[in-house]
Amino acid sequence: MSASVLGELNGNALDATAIAEAVRSGSLSAVDVLTATRTLAQSPAGRAMNAFITEDWDRAARAAAAVDRRRTAGEELGPLAGVPFSVKDVIAVAGLPITGASKAFADLVATTTAPAVQRLLDADAILIGKTNCPEFAFGVTCDSPLLGRTGNPRFPANTPGGSSGGEAASLAAGISALGVGTDFGGSVRWPAQCVGITALRPGVGSVPGDGQVPGVGGNFGADGTVPAASPGMQGSFQTVGPMARSVRDLRTAFLIMSGAGSTPGVRERAYRVAWSDGAALGPVRAEVTALMERLAAALAAAGHTVGEQPDLFADCLSPYNRLRDVDPMMDHAAAIKGREGGVTAANLQTIEASFAATAADVELAWQAATSARAAALGQIAAVDIALIPVAGGPAGDADGRLDIDGRTAEGWEIMGHCRAVTLTGCPAVSLPVGMSAEGLPLSVQIVAGPGAELTALDFAAMLESLDI
Repeated sequence: MSASVLGELNGNALDATAIAEAVRSGSLSAVDVLTATRTLAQSPAGRAMNAFITEDWDRAARAAAAVDRRRTAGEELGPLAGVPFSVKDVIAVAGLPITGASKAFADLVATTTAPAVQRLLDADAILIGKTNCPEFAFGVTCDSPLLGRTGNPRFPANTPGGSSGGEAASLAAGISALGVGTDFGGSVRWPAQCVGITALRPGVGSVPGDGQVPGVGGNFGADGTVPAASPGMQGSFQTVGPMARSVRDLRTAFLIMSGAGSTPGVRERAYRVAWSDGAALGPVRAEVTALMERLAAALAAAGHTVGEQPDLFADCLSPYNRLRDVDPMMDHAAAIKGREGGVTAANLQTIEASFAATAADVELAWQAATSARAAALGQIAAVDIALIPVAGGPAGDADGRLDIDGRTAEGWEIMGHCRAVTLTGCPAVSLPVGMSAEGLPLSVQIVAGPGAELTALDFAAMLESLDI
């Protein structure tokens, strides 16, 4: 099987790069692209998918018409000219609702825009709406009390994943050509696998984190200031990242969202690679282990230096889980004060329980996490790329349950491989490289060192064409 499974899954839909090239050349108009996008979104299948909390077609139409007028006038267009994109509803966009998929904030409208989103708008991308996620992005499926369940357009019996499941679904359905999600414990990486697209979790600090809600003090984007990233665990480790139908789109989106501007194209080189099937982090299907073994052999045959490292990131999961349990969710608590009646009982309990630990316990948890992160960074420093599965198997069923060779995994256990990588703070690309026995995508995490997003993206581009 070829690692170009990404292209096979997305071959019938133009990617963002192709759309922008066509709009800039005049072979497609931005208005025509938007019309096609809206037709898909408002079709019976698009409506049934239930991906959008808010749609913004009127403003999108004005933006698309403005792009076409500028092209006709001979003006230079941005690198994402006419590209329809969507944004997860825990990220602020001025003039649109900012609900966090919670009934508690159903009436709230953001007055400011997250910097990463604004940079895409400035690149002439066309915003079409805000997408569904679990309440406050707490979940491995895409079920919210505000909108309900989002379906998987390619694999209807399976979840599109969480928490950026609305973004993943819209992209897989051919509606959005780019998506903006957030990733704390795998929230762009896991949904990308579930529907068969690709995603980048940027390293901590590479893309502005401001604009995620709740921000410091519970700011939900309605007070005239961009919500500032929390100093707590979630604010420290959750990143804003792109989701797309091609690796080249991820690269363009990352360069824009990070403010890095243009850089040289993909660089061909030989890589030093460490890999693991992730069994030290939790149960994995035998077919996942076999896929990783084939991938390692194909990389070695292609001239790369490849070594198995079974304990890769193995010491990161327990400290992540412990810190996640005890780190006080001060900004969430501030946000829901006076709105508790609109919050689900489970999430209300999660927020309240985060204050149960003593200050000493929290400090010990941070120390353990910091130590584990330092050790993991040492593993990464010895190579150029670390490879580990996104999960122990493919997308779970519609309720999020995943069969791993007769054993059922569900909830946060499914996210263990992603959570371990999160603790490193490093960039990671989620890329489908094979298919499961039941025909579902299986993805790998391509992890590079701090600040090495382009290395991870270059490797992913190479991997797209590798036979395994």
